[in-house]
Amino acid sequence: MHKPETRALGTLSEAADLKVRGYAVTWESYDMGREMERVDPKAFDRALEDAGDIALLWNHDTGKPLARVRAGNLRIWTDEKGLGFEATLPDTATAREAHALVESGVVSQCSFGFMVREERYEKGETKPVRVILDADLLEHAALDDAHAAAAPRRARMVGARPGLGLETPGARRL
Repeated sequence: MHKPETRALGTLSEAADLKVRGYAVTWESYDMGREMERVDPKAFDRALEDAGDIALLWNHDTGKPLARVRAGNLRIWTDEKGLGFEATLPDTATAREAHALVESGVVSQCSFGFMVREERYEKGETKPVRVILDADLLEHAALDDAHAAAAPRRARMVGARPGLGLETPGARRL
């Protein structure tokens, strides 16, 4: 049985009012040190069909929730770029702080928690490539730099690009 994992791979950008948006993961390959890793674009299809109660947390702290699918203030989808999300934050001290830090550019990273259901390994150019084919989506998190640097198995994105707007035609929304 696989264990829960987190990756600090995504990007955040502020939106109007108390909203944040970004991509928790893109479909590019990531250098994990001993191997490369890539999330298949269909890896979260099953998870999005039955999203349950996925939360956006501040620094993966369950005591500091910022938004939830069940509450209707967190939307999650996949599109041609990756796993996107947009959250309307409640008017709380934590949410105002998180929004201000994202808006100012101090916080620009996000992470996601997941549990792999199916994976395969491929031969890469210089090291093996782990391809995540199916995964349960556990949470999203906005990360300050201290938490992003300390994230388990923190990945360095290969060919990173800044996040784009989230309203993409053809996006599958929750």
